[in-house]
Amino acid sequence: EVGFTTEFISMEDLARLGSKTTDSGEFNYYTLTFGKGFYYNIDALLYFTPAIQSQDIQNFGGQIRWGFYEVGFFPMAFSIVGYGGGANFSNLVNITTLGADLIATVALDNVALYFGTGRIRAHGTFIGGANGITADQQTRTQYADEMHSLFGVNINVAKVFVALEIDRYVDTVYSGKLGLRF
Repeated sequence: EVGFTTEFISMEDLARLGSKTTDSGEFNYYTLTFGKGFYYNIDALLYFTPAIQSQDIQNFGGQIRWGFYEVGFFPMAFSIVGYGGGANFSNLVNITTLGADLIATVALDNVALYFGTGRIRAHGTFIGGANGITADQQTRTQYADEMHSLFGVNINVAKVFVALEIDRYVDTVYSGKLGLRF
């Protein structure tokens, strides 16, 4: 699998974390995803932000998905997803995440609906100083351990797919993905 993803994050949410911004728009960035299926219903995916973007963002990570149960009388499957990653925004915000979700998928002919929940742990460092983003110019570290929920739809057309997803952490993140499976 090869995919191209775009994600939208509310700038108001970043302002609450001490970024000294009054912007109320959305921050958008793109990632490339490479995935491979293995035996025993195990998939591995790696993602990163291409360096060609004009924003000063680096984003990378991966996930392992294990499909552990398929319902025999209904087109439904359950899987466990473990993931981790890191992001750097303009060398002013550094974030690392680690989490796991339980996901249920209902697969119809060319459409799959999925939803899930789990835990995510995040560690963020907000750089201070004269050019920093904290209000008191001190470097701050924050930790979060929160519930995570998600809902999405995946539409297949031949080998091409489109996925739309809503992730709810403390705040909501919207994402879309265009990909190719081979």
